[in-house]
Amino acid sequence: MAKIREGEILLSLIRFFSFLILFTPLILNSKFFFPFVGPKSLYFFAISEIIFFLWLILIFVDSRYRPKFNSLLLALIIYLFVFVLASIFGVNFSYSFWSKYERMTGILMHLHLFLFFLVLSSTFKEEDFKKFFGFSIFVAILASWIAIANLKNPTMRGGGTIGNESFLGTYLLFNVFFALYLVFKTRDFAKILSIISFSILAFSLLLIGVNLENLSFSQALSAIFFSQGARAAKLSFYGGLVLLFFLWLIASKRKIFKILGSICLISSLVFATFVFYSLLTQPEGFFRKLIEKEVGSFGGRFPVWQGAWQGFLERPLFGWGPENFEFSFVKHYNPCMPTSECGGEIWFDRAHNIIFDTLVSTGILGMISYLLIFAAVFYILWKNFAKKKTDFFAPGIFTSLFVAYFVQNLTVFDMVSSFMVFFLSLAFVASFEKEFGKREIRKLNPAYLVFVLILFLVSFYEFVILPTLTDGYVILAIREKVGTPERLKYFQKALSTSPMGKFQIRQFFVENEMANLNFNNLNDDVKREIDFLIDELKKSIKESPLDFRSLLRLGELYNVYAFFDSSKIKEGEEVLRRAIEISPKNQQGYWSLTQNLLYQGRIDEAIFLAQKAVDLEPKFKNSHLILIRVLKIAQKEDLAKQKFEEAIKINPEWEEDLKKILESS
Repeated sequence: MAKIREGEILLSLIRFFSFLILFTPLILNSKFFFPFVGPKSLYFFAISEIIFFLWLILIFVDSRYRPKFNSLLLALIIYLFVFVLASIFGVNFSYSFWSKYERMTGILMHLHLFLFFLVLSSTFKEEDFKKFFGFSIFVAILASWIAIANLKNPTMRGGGTIGNESFLGTYLLFNVFFALYLVFKTRDFAKILSIISFSILAFSLLLIGVNLENLSFSQALSAIFFSQGARAAKLSFYGGLVLLFFLWLIASKRKIFKILGSICLISSLVFATFVFYSLLTQPEGFFRKLIEKEVGSFGGRFPVWQGAWQGFLERPLFGWGPENFEFSFVKHYNPCMPTSECGGEIWFDRAHNIIFDTLVSTGILGMISYLLIFAAVFYILWKNFAKKKTDFFAPGIFTSLFVAYFVQNLTVFDMVSSFMVFFLSLAFVASFEKEFGKREIRKLNPAYLVFVLILFLVSFYEFVILPTLTDGYVILAIREKVGTPERLKYFQKALSTSPMGKFQIRQFFVENEMANLNFNNLNDDVKREIDFLIDELKKSIKESPLDFRSLLRLGELYNVYAFFDSSKIKEGEEVLRRAIEISPKNQQGYWSLTQNLLYQGRIDEAIFLAQKAVDLEPKFKNSHLILIRVLKIAQKEDLAKQKFEEAIKINPEWEEDLKKILESS
C-alpha cells in the first residue's frame, strides 16, 4: 500500500504542476529583457523540468506510466534528431541551442516541449486531458480579456500578456477548438459551460486587436471578421470549421454525404494550393491584389520569402540551422526592405511562414520530419476512429485544428504559448495509443532518487536559474549611466553568467551604449566600457563569422572609438568591408563605411559608397539624405543640388526633409 501511495502522490504532483504550466501565457515581468517572452519561457522550462523529473521517479515506482512507443512519438524523435543535426551542421550551434531572449525557441525549448509531451502522453487519460483543456480555456479567456481591455496599450501590441496580437491569435485558435471538443464530449452543466466558453473564445478571437473607433457599421464588421487583428488565426478558424463540416460529411454513414464531402474537400485543397502558388509567384496577380485590398498588406513577407527560397537552395539538406534564419536573410537581403512597398522593416529573424522557416532552418530533411508529425497525428486519430475506439469528434475536431494551425502559420510563427498548446494537443493524440496494462509496483531506490535529484538540480540551475539571473543583469546594466563602474560590472555579469542570448545581448549593449553616449564627456570609464564591448563583439564574430549584425555594430563602435584613438578607424573599415561582403545589398553597411571614410578624410570614396547605397534602392529616402549630407561636407554644392533634384523626382514628398540637409551650413 505504501508503494501505491507513493505513486499516487507523484501522479497528483505531476497533475498539479501540469495545471500550473498552463498559466504560461499570463506570465509577464517588466523587469526582464524581453518581458513578454523571457519570463514565460523560463517559467515553462521550470515547470516542465519539475514534472519530467517527478515522472522519472514515478515510472520507476509504477510501470504503467512508462511511455509506449507509437508513430507520433517516433515522428517527434525523428524531428528532434534532425533538428539537432541541422544545428550541428548549421551556421551557429550556440544560436541554435540557446536561441535568444526575444524568441527562446531553439533546441533547449524543443527539448523541454518534448519532455512536456512525453510526461502528459504517458501519464494521463482522455478524462485528464478534458480537465487540462478546460483549465487551458479558462486561462485563454483571461488572456483574451486582458488583451481586449489593454487594446490601446502600445507595449502589448494588441496581444495582452502575450505581447503580440498574432501570437495571441494562434494561442486562442487552439483553445477555441479545445472548447468545441468539450462541447461534444461533456454532459449536463459541463456541456453548457463548454458552449459558453466556446462562444466567449470565438468572440474574443474576432475582437483581437480590433479598434472600432470612427468606423462605420460595415467597416466594423470587416474589422471584426477579417481585416484587423490576428487575421491569419481568424481566417484559419473559419477554414477549420469548414474542414470539420467536410470531414463530418465524409464520416457520415450516408453514401451521398461521403461523396459530397470528398468532392468539396478535394476541390478546396486544389483551390487553396492554386491560390498559395499564385500569391508566391504572381506579385500583380488577382489573388494577391484581392487579399491585400480586403485583408491588408503582407508587408515584407514576399521579398523575405523570395530570399528564404534562395537561402534554402544554397543549403538544401540541413539548412542554416535552427534560429539561424537571419544569416540567410542578410546574405540574400532585398534592398527594397526599408521601403513602404516592402514593409519598412530591415531585420527579420523569421520568414513568417512555417514552410520557408523550416526549409531555411532545417532543410528538406527538417521539412519532411516536421510533416511526419502531422501525418502521425492524422494516422492515430483516424485509425482509432476506423477501429471504433473513438467517435468522430476527436479525429474531426483535432484534424481541423492541426490543419488550421498549419495554415495560419503560413504567415505567423510559434512562440512558447502556442508551442505549449500545440504539444499539449500532440500529447492528447498520443494518449490514444496508451494502454494502462498490468501494474508493476516496486519500492523506490534511494540511490536512483538521489541520482534524479542531482540531475534535476543541475538542469534547473543551468537552464532556469542562470538564464534568469542573466536577464536581470541586462536590465540592471542599462539602468546605470554610461561610464559608471556598476554598468561595466553588470555588462560583465550578464555575459559571463549564462550563454543564453549572448550574441543579442552584446549587440543590444552596443546599441544602448551608442544611444546614450555623451560626446562631450568621453572619459576613461567610457573608454573601458567601449573596449569591453569591442572585445565581446569580436568574440561573437570569431564564433559566428557570418554575423552581419555584430560586424555592423563593431564597425559603428570603431567609428565612435575614433574620438579616443584615431588609429582604430582603420580596423573599423576592415570590419565594415567584411560586413558588406556578407550582405552586399544591405544599405546599412555602406552608410557606416561612408562615415568611416569621412573620418579618414577619404571624401571621394565616401561619396562613391553613399551613391552605391542610393543605387541599391532609389526609392529609399535615407540613402538620399546621407548622399546629400556627404556632398555638403565635401563642399560639392552643385552636385548636391543635382542629387536633390533627382531624389524629389522619385518622390516629391521627400522635398522638405531633403531641403533641410541641402540648406544646412
